[in-house]
Amino acid sequence: MGRELTGRYSSFFHNPLKTPLALVRDIYQYGKLRELSSFVVWELRHRLGLFPKARYLQFDDRKPFRLLGGASDPLASQPGLEEAFRARGLNVTRSTNNWKALFITPSGERFGCLYPDDHVLCQSDGQGSALQTLNRFPESIKAIFVSSQGTIFVSVRGAVYRSADAGRSFAKAFEFASSESFFRHNNAMTETPTHTLVVGEYGNVWDVKRWRQLAYLYFSSDDGCTWRRSDFLIRRGANKHVHLVKYSRTLNTVLVADGDNRKRLWVSEGSSAADLEDLAKWKIVNRFHIQMGGYTSVVDNDDRVLFGTDYQGGTNFVVETTDGRTFAKTVVPDPYRRSPIDNMVRRDSSRGPEIWANLPYSTANTMGLLMYTADAGRSWRRIIEYSRATHKVWLLSASTDGAAELYVSVEDSRNADRVVYRIAD
Repeated sequence: MGRELTGRYSSFFHNPLKTPLALVRDIYQYGKLRELSSFVVWELRHRLGLFPKARYLQFDDRKPFRLLGGASDPLASQPGLEEAFRARGLNVTRSTNNWKALFITPSGERFGCLYPDDHVLCQSDGQGSALQTLNRFPESIKAIFVSSQGTIFVSVRGAVYRSADAGRSFAKAFEFASSESFFRHNNAMTETPTHTLVVGEYGNVWDVKRWRQLAYLYFSSDDGCTWRRSDFLIRRGANKHVHLVKYSRTLNTVLVADGDNRKRLWVSEGSSAADLEDLAKWKIVNRFHIQMGGYTSVVDNDDRVLFGTDYQGGTNFVVETTDGRTFAKTVVPDPYRRSPIDNMVRRDSSRGPEIWANLPYSTANTMGLLMYTADAGRSWRRIIEYSRATHKVWLLSASTDGAAELYVSVEDSRNADRVVYRIAD
């Protein structure tokens, strides 16, 4: 859900008499009646016990490790964090580099930007130690993607840049519809088996009385040399931006989720450039908000696709499908229920694929959570539990089909001290 109503939605559900006039004004101004109606239904079902118990996300018996305030490097200062990983058969170490965003190629090369100088694209080898500076951009790097041809794409606010010579030189590939727009790292650029590239535009621009419509898709069939822009999502009622663009090997389709008010999921019939640019070959999955949408994270896991929802302050779900037609939803339980699942990453361990998910927001009565599943979402393992008041935790790394390692940042919310951890076997 858009961040503009976060506090008021949250306070409404805890105390509906606290800010009623402000809430009504915002619901009308931002067009949130559909979303609020769904929130109320889900909240009542949860509080009255009307969701079947079997439909709540299942955790194993091991408790998560709780991050404490004042720990700028919890791995070094909080006894037990390393053991929490080791007990799961995981190895956690502090990264040599303070990554802010990172893309890992199938050959193990890493392309990323560092904190705090996130204008510079760097490359490191498979060990992550030898760091080479490639290019400085005019804006902060928001997202990175490397195609199967080895072409590097970097998104900053307003534009996407392209390098076909391993990062030695970059040229602007295309400009977004707004100077504030970018594509979401790990979630809104993809490549199909026919080497068609697809990008979804994400931007939040308020134009006096309404959100600017920025839900554009961009297509390229020549490895990003030329691009074509489509506004079919806007013509079908998308009022704001694109959350997800992901090719699914399981379904052999491209999945697109638009945000804000309608929060719909779209599925393509086929994955070629001709299929994707034929508007008649896009099918809408949820026509009504209550049917479930609002996805901000997605991961392909061989036999199924898992989505995470974006209902900050409301009820969140993990949703799965094996065919792109039927969807099963699982309720995130308290005390994590009100946090969106903003990102999901696949890690290919020696024991099989893992799906990692981060729920990064919390209120006075709720918690954030870093968790993963080793059985495609049938059960989940809680790793780190934290409060937004003391820590910010983010999944940083992205890859096309999963990597043997992933990177997580832990930041002290009060003084911005920040460390990055590498998780591997």
